[in-house]
Amino acid sequence: MTKRYIPRVQEAAIPEDGAWAELENENVLVLSIPEWTEVVERSCRGYRYVWLYDREKKTYIFCFRLEDGTEQAVAFPKDHAGLLLQDGRAYEPFSILITSRSLADADEDSPSLLLRKVVLKRHPEAGW
Repeated sequence: MTKRYIPRVQEAAIPEDGAWAELENENVLVLSIPEWTEVVERSCRGYRYVWLYDREKKTYIFCFRLEDGTEQAVAFPKDHAGLLLQDGRAYEPFSILITSRSLADADEDSPSLLLRKVVLKRHPEAGW
């Protein structure tokens, strides 16, 4: 039996930019979070995650903890980054690729954190 991940983060970053892409026949949600320059350099092996939903702010929150103990959260407000989660690709398992560079400046050599096999279990009260 695996231990359940209970997040301890106190704040979440809102992506500056985001887009869907395909990488090795897999849907990937690419996010730019400029303040995460150190986070994107870390290993993602053995990461754990959980999705939360803030009813008041109408926001999904993706919380994750890396094997080294680094813990972060990404906020997806409904009318901002949440638009990316309303795309049909977010209804199937997907990956999240986070870079600290702007998407316009990012390339295949940009430092990034790739979190694979993410599943968003939709909150029944969210309606999106």
